[in-house]
Amino acid sequence: MSSETSTEQFYFLLAMIAATVAVVVSRQTHPVALILLSAAILGTGLVAIAFHRALAGFFGAKDAAEPVRGARARDELLREKALVLRSIKELEFDRSMGKVSEADFAQLSAPLRARALSLMQALEREPEVQAPAPAAPARHSSASSAALVCPSCGRTNDADAKFCKSCGSRLEQTR
Repeated sequence: MSSETSTEQFYFLLAMIAATVAVVVSRQTHPVALILLSAAILGTGLVAIAFHRALAGFFGAKDAAEPVRGARARDELLREKALVLRSIKELEFDRSMGKVSEADFAQLSAPLRARALSLMQALEREPEVQAPAPAAPARHSSASSAALVCPSCGRTNDADAKFCKSCGSRLEQTR
């Protein structure tokens, strides 16, 4: 049983006890009033559960990015990461072409970069389920010499990469 479920049960049990006490204390009251009083107290218990969840989420009592299990979940994370990185690349292209202002670029790129970083961190936490893919065919030596090495983590990236495929930091073109 998770701690969240036990907390919900605690608040609900507390509300039930409070409703029972309220009914016992208010003798010689109309039955409809007793039902409304009990419903109000139970509603207060539900509000307490919601308030507790909100505070727990706000203060980080529960990990917001729980690791996802399974090969399908990892594939989904990889697909979403590719989409987000492609969106960042297209946004940079639009800015370089003058289609997007600097202010709009800053406003649009910040959440995309944050999402890409969170996806990369989730992928790091997620264990690989599948066997590694077969090695890519060998490229010409000129292509491998043009490959970029990330200054942050040292990973070798494709020659046309703007961001590191491992850590997501921006790569400097030396051409």
